Amino acid sequence: MRGLLGAAMSACRSCGASIIWAETVNGRRMPLDEDPDPDGNFTLDESHEPPVAEHIAGRMIAPKEERFTSHFATCPDAARFRR
Repeated sequence: MRGLLGAAMSACRSCGASIIWAETVNGRRMPLDEDPDPDGNFTLDESHEPPVAEHIAGRMIAPKEERFTSHFATCPDAARFRR
């Protein structure tokens, strides 16, 4: 586990993977894969409680800024939990 400040971390109820619970800029809860992914399309702002996941959507990010992937993109049973 990464030990992010304020991050609600848990295991996926379907596949058991470690996930970080974040909130989108629109206020919806979103699971992210725990480990950073250089190809991920979300950044994580840990200065908020809970952390805020921001979609990159073509914007420039700092080279060392970590990227994350939505767990919905990697979970084999994501459709069962998606709203």
